[in-house]
Amino acid sequence: MPRTVVPPPASKDSIRKVTVASMVGTVIEWFDFNLFGAMAALVLGPLFFPSDNPLTSTLLSLATFGVAFVARPFGGVLFGHFGDKYGRKKALVFALLIMGVGTFAIGLLPTYASIGIAAPVLLVTLRLLQGLALGGEYGGAVLMVVEHEGAAKRRGLLGSWMGSASPIGYILAAGLIAITSAVMPEDAFNSWGWRVPFLLSAIMVIVGLYIRMSLEEPQAFKEVTAQSETPEPVKIPFLEMFKRYPRSVFPSIGAALGIHAGYYLSIIFALAYARNDVGFSATSSLLMVLIASVFYFFAILASGHISDKVGRKPPMLVGVVGFAIWVFALFPLIATGNAVLAGLGFSVGLIFLGSLYGPMSTWLAELFGTQVRYTGISFGYTIAAVIGGGITPALAVGLMDRYDSTIPISVFAAGISVIAFLTILFTRRGLSHEEEDLNNV
Repeated sequence: MPRTVVPPPASKDSIRKVTVASMVGTVIEWFDFNLFGAMAALVLGPLFFPSDNPLTSTLLSLATFGVAFVARPFGGVLFGHFGDKYGRKKALVFALLIMGVGTFAIGLLPTYASIGIAAPVLLVTLRLLQGLALGGEYGGAVLMVVEHEGAAKRRGLLGSWMGSASPIGYILAAGLIAITSAVMPEDAFNSWGWRVPFLLSAIMVIVGLYIRMSLEEPQAFKEVTAQSETPEPVKIPFLEMFKRYPRSVFPSIGAALGIHAGYYLSIIFALAYARNDVGFSATSSLLMVLIASVFYFFAILASGHISDKVGRKPPMLVGVVGFAIWVFALFPLIATGNAVLAGLGFSVGLIFLGSLYGPMSTWLAELFGTQVRYTGISFGYTIAAVIGGGITPALAVGLMDRYDSTIPISVFAAGISVIAFLTILFTRRGLSHEEEDLNNV
C-alpha cells in the first residue's frame, strides 16, 4: 500500500543563504584542489620527484596532479549515491571534511630527501583523497541551489555562482601562494614555505563545515522523497541513471569536456610553461593567472545571467568557439616574455571559458530527474574531468617535449572544443514531458 504522505514543509533557508553557504563550501574545496595544482607546477616536482632533468620532475609532478582526476568519478558515484538516496547536505558535509583532511596532511608530508620513495607514494594517496572528495562536491552544491523553491526564474545565474567558486578558489590559492613566496626568500619558500598555505586551509574547512551544517535539504528533493508513487528511494541511482536517462549521460560528459580541457590547460600547463620555458618568476606567473581568474569569475556570472534570458546554449557555444580560436594565440602571447601580453593571453582565454562554464551547472541539472540528479551531474562532470583535466596538463608537457612547439597543444585543445560544441548544439533535454522537472519548484 502507498504510504501516507506528509507534505514537506517549505524550506526556512532563503535562496540567498543557500547560495552563499553552498558557494563557501565549494570555494574551499576548489581552494584546496587548486592549491595542489599550482604547487605542482611550481615547487613539488623537485621536492617529491627529484631528477637530473627538470622537465621530468615537472612531468611527474603534473601527473600526480592528474591522479586526483582518476578518483573523481568514483567520488561522484559514491557521493551521488548517498546524496540521491539520503540527502544532498549529508553528502556535501562529508565531501568537505575529506578534502580538508587530505589537504592539511599534504602540508605535513616529509619530502623525498627525508623518507625516499614513501614521500611520493603518500603524496599520491592524499591526492587521490582530494579527488574523491571533489568528485562529490560539484553536483551536490549545484543542487542545493537549483533545486531550491526560490530558484526557478534565476536558475542560470544562481547555478553560475557554483561555477564561479572555481576561480575564487584559484584566486585565493594563487594569492596565498604569491604572498607567501613574496615575503620570504625563494630558497625558504621552496624548502618549507610551500607548506604554509596547505596548513592554513584547515581554518577555512572548519568555517565551511559550520556553515554547511546549518542548511536544510532543497525543496525539490524533499518533495520527491515524500511522493506516495515512490515509497522508497531508487536502490542504485547509478544504474537508474543509465536506465531512465541514457540520452543525457554522454552529453553531460561531452559538454563538460570542453571546460575541463581548456581550464586546466590554461591554469596548469600554461602556468608551468610561463614559469619554466619562458622564464617568468613564480610571483609574476601566479599574478597573471590570478588577474585572469578575476575576469573568469565575472564571465561565469554574466553568461549564467544571460542564459536565463536567451537559453543555456547560446553563451556556451560562443565560449567554446571563442576558446578554440584563442588557444592558438595564448602560447605565442606568453612566449613574448611580456607580462602585459601574457596576461592578456590568459585573461581572454578564461573569459571565453567563463562563457561556456556559467550556464553549465544548470544545463547539466536540467538533463536528469531529481532521484538521480546528483549522480548524473557528478558522473558526467567527473568523467569529463578525467579526460579533459587529468590528462591534458601531462599530455601537453609530453607534446611540448616531443615537438618543441605549442602548436600541437593548441590543435589538441581545439579538437576537444569541437567535441564540446557539437555535444551542446545537438543535445536535447533528457526529461520527458511526463516526468517531473526543476520547473515544478
